[in-house]
Amino acid sequence: MQYAALFRRLREDKGLTHEALARLGRCHRNTVINVEAGKPVRFATLAGLMTRMGYATDSAEMTSMALLWLEAVSGINLADPATLGGARQKAAVYTRSARQAAVRLAETVQRAGLTDRQIRLLDFAARRPEMLKILESIRDLLPGDQTETAHLKVAEDK
Repeated sequence: MQYAALFRRLREDKGLTHEALARLGRCHRNTVINVEAGKPVRFATLAGLMTRMGYATDSAEMTSMALLWLEAVSGINLADPATLGGARQKAAVYTRSARQAAVRLAETVQRAGLTDRQIRLLDFAARRPEMLKILESIRDLLPGDQTETAHLKVAEDK
């Protein structure tokens, strides 16, 4: 794991021990040791420790760390121009399709005339698939037609 070696060198360049960096990063000493051992770690953890060591998010060190970490977790050799070209093409296709999906979504929302509250509720439900299952279960419990339910409620109010 090349990112682990770079991380260790950057920590040592700052004159920090595992314990000192763990205190700065507000994490356990083993977290720092795990990073340097190349054990699986989220990039947010790595970036947080780098920031606590004094490296800016837009620094060359942070960029190098991000690329090396990405190579490690993806298995893609980002230094190989052929591999990098293919990865860029796939990213471009993904970005293009994501943009197209966003445009379609915006058009659909506009056509439906959704309120801000309805959009926020849809966003909430979309980010939590388990909520959709709960809502579907509740809907299944309701009598067939929503109009029928409204008529029943009115009849009960009388």
